[in-house]
Amino acid sequence: MEGCLLPLNDYLLIVRRHGWVIVLTAVVGAIAALLFSLVQRPVYQSTIRLNVIGMRPDLGLSQTLKGLLRNYAGQIKSYDTATLALRDMKEPLDLTPDGLLAKINVQAVEADLQLVIEAEDHDPHIAQMIADQMASTFVWSIKQFNESLDVRDRVNVFTSGPASPAVKVRPQKKLNTAAGGILGAVLGLLIVMFLEWQDSHFVRRESDIARDAGVPLLGSVQIVGHDPPEPGGRAWGGQAVPWVIPLAGGVALGALLASAIYLWL
Repeated sequence: MEGCLLPLNDYLLIVRRHGWVIVLTAVVGAIAALLFSLVQRPVYQSTIRLNVIGMRPDLGLSQTLKGLLRNYAGQIKSYDTATLALRDMKEPLDLTPDGLLAKINVQAVEADLQLVIEAEDHDPHIAQMIADQMASTFVWSIKQFNESLDVRDRVNVFTSGPASPAVKVRPQKKLNTAAGGILGAVLGLLIVMFLEWQDSHFVRRESDIARDAGVPLLGSVQIVGHDPPEPGGRAWGGQAVPWVIPLAGGVALGALLASAIYLWL
């Protein structure tokens, strides 16, 4: 195990020779992720809450309501509800019911007996309008359904207020930039590891011969007309790696990471 470990001086030499690769890929990855975030169209989100309350204070009814919340969430995300919402929208939208449903998310909060509707769009006004209309349409449909029930069995659904003003949720430039820089540094580290593995069969110093052969080195012969190699340098000379490799790698990684975060969020 000890034979696999390098002396501290060797690690310092590695950092001195190849540290720029890690720094370059980290910087390029962060810049690429930031630029990718800047060219993305912003997405805004508006939220509205629906309260689900029984007409009588009954523990059994409250438990039933908790079971109904998921069903109600599914009804809000249904094709029929989207069709009605598009019909009654304050401003006509060039959307199909499926397109409208793709812009909303519904969560059932059983502890609070609430339904949370989140609507997203590139236009903050449209996002808020969609959230308001989806809530209004569902409240209307529940009222229509209650007409056929006994008053004691009815469920009252109402909003806590209008939809919140839309806020920008994507892209998150700071998150993308930080993640691009971190993964860029990881990519640079992998490049350095590859370079060191590639160089492992080259002789860098006289001490490498003695260590690998297991015998003491008695002397060395210098070729006339050639300068002695720099300690820690590669025996075959040249640059450690073309600068375009970490540069291209950092750009690709930063763009890929920003795309993944944008789509995931």
